[in-house]
Amino acid sequence: MNENTEKNLKKIVEVSTRKAAIEEWRTASKKQVVPLYNYRFDHIEEVVNLAKYIASGTDANVDVVILAAWLHDLAKPGIGGIPAQHHGVASAELAEHILPEEGIDPEIVIQVSDVIRKHVGLTIKEPLKPIEAQILWEADKIVKLGIVGLLQYVLNGVRITPGQGLKDIANKLREFLPLAADIARCVVTENGKVIAEERLQRLQILSEMLDSELNP
Repeated sequence: MNENTEKNLKKIVEVSTRKAAIEEWRTASKKQVVPLYNYRFDHIEEVVNLAKYIASGTDANVDVVILAAWLHDLAKPGIGGIPAQHHGVASAELAEHILPEEGIDPEIVIQVSDVIRKHVGLTIKEPLKPIEAQILWEADKIVKLGIVGLLQYVLNGVRITPGQGLKDIANKLREFLPLAADIARCVVTENGKVIAEERLQRLQILSEMLDSELNP
């Protein structure tokens, strides 16, 4: 078979399926009264659950951790529309308005705001202070590791990077592994380190398995 034949067939199939695929997703979205996938809420809920578990092994104020975890991304694109690099400060400011209306003590509001401001950045040079800030940072970043992180990337990737195929996702996952290892090294709490190391190992295994299946 001519070496260009398969390339030509691939192009024909890709072009002929593209329009239908776009219409299928558009139709599916219009028919729903809920999002096809609410990535931001899913992410926040996972961060809250992780933060509670990590805090349980420390002397942190769990109330501060929980409040900060729920509101840490409130101003992020997809919620408040603030540019991503500024979402820590903007989310903290929103928390300062929301929490007093919920009857939260002013001193706790100040602590929560401080913790939210400090959670940004994929890696850190040294542990954050107070411990509540470190816990939120760890929970927010550990969620990006493991099976949960991969699934959220794939599901949200349909929206933020349309047109990706499985091989593209496999390549992105392989490229992410060094950063994932750096994230895990920044985790210092006892519970956080165990979870981060376990999820990093799963991510590495998943990457190898995905490469193996896509390149038999």
